[in-house]
Amino acid sequence: MRKPYSLSACFCLAVLICAASISTSAQDYARPETGTFIKDSERSGYGVLVVENNNPQEDDATRDAVAILTRADKRPLFMVYVREGESFEITGIEDGVYDFYFTVGNGWKSESGTFLDPEYYRTEDSLSFETEIRDTQVLYSVWTLSLEEVPGGNEEKIVVPAEEFPVWSED
Repeated sequence: MRKPYSLSACFCLAVLICAASISTSAQDYARPETGTFIKDSERSGYGVLVVENNNPQEDDATRDAVAILTRADKRPLFMVYVREGESFEITGIEDGVYDFYFTVGNGWKSESGTFLDPEYYRTEDSLSFETEIRDTQVLYSVWTLSLEEVPGGNEEKIVVPAEEFPVWSED
């Protein structure tokens, strides 16, 4: 009579161990919410950037993204997470000329700030943000970028080698 009980206990223990390892794996690769700033800096301008992650793949893999706006020296102004099929609006961008980079993939590893299978891109042209004040009006730049090239779009994405992709530094 005790033998079935001991087998049952071993089975339960194995299920608990398996569930614990699945839970740990899920935590290692949790998907941040859209709009989660991986890194950010003070922004006090009027410019607006809308990032649309409409990066469909033919397989069932999720293709989330991290969008990065950099200065000419490749120092990021911010890095923001955008889930597949969602968009996010970044405000407060100061006047200037910036480069736009993004990485897509799945399995976000927060400790290293990268995806399991990253692809790295940048836009072909820089983005110019300008503000003009006329009497009681403030005119400012608003850019909308779709991460997947769209028919009739005016911007191409360029593949960037991993070693040339911008990284955040605290200096």
